[in-house]
Amino acid sequence: MPRANPPARPDRRLLRAWFLEVRRQTLGLLAKVSDADFRCQAHPDFSPVGWHLGHIGVTEAYWVLQQCEGRACLSETYERFFSPTGHPKTNRTKLPARSDILAYLDTVRDNLLAVLDRTDFPQSHPLLQQGRIFRMLLQHEAQHQETMTLVLQLLAAGQDRPSQDGEPGRAGGGVFDEMVCVPAGPFLMGSNRLDETLDNERPQHKVDVGEFWMDRYPVTNAQFLGFVQDRGYHRRSWWSPEGWVWREKNAIEQPRYWHRQPGGDWALTGLSHTRPLPPDAPVMGVSWYEAEAYARALGKRLPTEAEWEKAASWDPVRGHKRAYPWGVERPDPRRCNSDARQDGASPVQRHPAGASAYGCMDMQGNMWEWTASWFQPYPGFCAYPYDGYSVPYFDHQHRVLRGGSWATRSHVLRPTFRNWYHPWVREIFAGFRCAT
Repeated sequence: MPRANPPARPDRRLLRAWFLEVRRQTLGLLAKVSDADFRCQAHPDFSPVGWHLGHIGVTEAYWVLQQCEGRACLSETYERFFSPTGHPKTNRTKLPARSDILAYLDTVRDNLLAVLDRTDFPQSHPLLQQGRIFRMLLQHEAQHQETMTLVLQLLAAGQDRPSQDGEPGRAGGGVFDEMVCVPAGPFLMGSNRLDETLDNERPQHKVDVGEFWMDRYPVTNAQFLGFVQDRGYHRRSWWSPEGWVWREKNAIEQPRYWHRQPGGDWALTGLSHTRPLPPDAPVMGVSWYEAEAYARALGKRLPTEAEWEKAASWDPVRGHKRAYPWGVERPDPRRCNSDARQDGASPVQRHPAGASAYGCMDMQGNMWEWTASWFQPYPGFCAYPYDGYSVPYFDHQHRVLRGGSWATRSHVLRPTFRNWYHPWVREIFAGFRCAT
């Protein structure tokens, strides 16, 4: 079994810069959010954006100030209210004042940065060594930024939004139907980067994967529109038994953020406006059940997460794993659509510089992609920094998503990152690609 690589000594100045930048992103995201939307629960499965803000602060205080420093809790009321197990989501609208939450976040962050700046921090506590807990907290805030963006998207979907002119979506396929062959052979799945990855990405291990074909591009709106127009939501033979029961019970007829316009054309809800369905952008807001039904309708299937990761990260010529599909350079606008730089997904052919070694496009950013796999631990898995992050979800009830979306921040954008949701969830920024 490959051994974990010891992380390099952390660059404190870089960590400090990252913390400041991530907080600027968080506050910028919420700057134009009204007080009503700040505390509104847009969907029963998701907390208000204001609760996520308080939870970020409580998590930082718990791990750095209480666990590493041994200090007393800054606010027992906040710790109870903003704990994921403290209150059911239906009670999380009863938030403290927005200004009070922001003041609490400032206090926690000032204390955290003081610990980061202290000369003895690498040796003072195991969680602080190599900066691992700081990297985890950066990723934690980045993940909640995407969830807050999702909640704002749900709020927008429930309101009348100003429309933006454009061409209506039409059915089509063409070049986007192309598939690439990934030859049989082993590759290294996961990562041993202790400073960068989360516990469920480790340890790295060898996996033999048989030959398969993978869609070069994610399934687009135009392609999925063909499924809708072919009465795909009413053809029981294309659905799994569980998926059909779910579809019937919830009367699902189209992706979550699609809306039929008075003239019959389809439109897509965005954060700031409703626009005509962009035909060559990846479909968004579909459940695993819908993705599976579409794949079956075409005589295809969803890829396993091992297939997905191999297609995204393995370099067959050099026989090694790439940090990103395109190489070692960090994500940027030339290679992928991420970091909420725009309101929604971009056309799937827009980032040729982001292609993987096998020629697959958009495997980082733009849209999360459902896989066929259940979320399960890798051989030799070790929980960090506690059992609660991953272990409760190894329940054979959550399907794995890969790749990140347009709202995913760079701190969690990598081919080994594993996201997971129940197969019926369709509110997330998720689409898919097919395999055979």
